[in-house]
Amino acid sequence: MEMSVQRPWQGTVMGVLNAIGVVFGFMAVIALIFGGTFIAAALEDAGLAMLAGFSTTIIAVVLIPFLILYIFITLGFFKGQKWAVIVALVLTAIGTIGNVVSLSIIPLLINAFFIYCYIICMKDAYYK
Repeated sequence: MEMSVQRPWQGTVMGVLNAIGVVFGFMAVIALIFGGTFIAAALEDAGLAMLAGFSTTIIAVVLIPFLILYIFITLGFFKGQKWAVIVALVLTAIGTIGNVVSLSIIPLLINAFFIYCYIICMKDAYYK
């Protein structure tokens, strides 16, 4: 009889949090694309209307590849793929460095919890 390996709860939590982040990320992209027109209308008196609409669209376009990456990372968490854990760990470590430099305590604690979960997932047999 072959025993199946269970996904650790840390992997489930990280997968769900990534999925929630992707949904909010796509909502932000849509808001940036369509919200640029509202920002442009507000800045029209200052002569910066074209710049405001264009810059929010550029930010949205830059965010889209990262959201696609996070979709694959989320799927990787649920499918037990170790590369997803490694990529998420590296991206979180980069964010943690930014938190240390800017002395942001609460995001630093949140990233520390994420790193703890990723390390547990790296050691688990589910992620191969």
